[in-house]
Amino acid sequence: MATLVPEKWREALEHVQDKVGTLLNNLVPAKKEERTLENMTADAIPAFMQRGGPLVDMHETAEELVVRVEVPGMKKEDFTVELVDRRLTIRGEKKVVREEKGASGGFLSECRYGSFSRSVLLPYPVEEDKIRADLEHGVLTIRLPKPEQQRGTGHRIPIS
Repeated sequence: MATLVPEKWREALEHVQDKVGTLLNNLVPAKKEERTLENMTADAIPAFMQRGGPLVDMHETAEELVVRVEVPGMKKEDFTVELVDRRLTIRGEKKVVREEKGASGGFLSECRYGSFSRSVLLPYPVEEDKIRADLEHGVLTIRLPKPEQQRGTGHRIPIS
């Protein structure tokens, strides 16, 4: 059977097989005490199956850290953003919105609703008094200015 698979596909298929095996091992571990969400890593679970709060992207520019959070269908009154030391926490609640269309009717609901809390540990302290946040088109963007000593500096990592 191995000869039916083109050689250039073999490595990609082995990679997929490894990922599926890891996912199955994490979802159904050998020991009951291993069956906790803390033992599962994000790369082992597809994004659509991950539990928790909204999806977060964080990147940096020369002047600031930028955190983008997907919060579709939410208003700024629906959540809070808090920074304690270097931990940025977004808390909120997405309420169920349904229209009643008569007594007989079905619906499909794949959206997430309910309370959430999502925290991100920042790599270094930021200038707290200059933090800005705005919400546009379902994306919360938080801009965290770097301290002067962090701006424009690179960090060379020695390889041993």
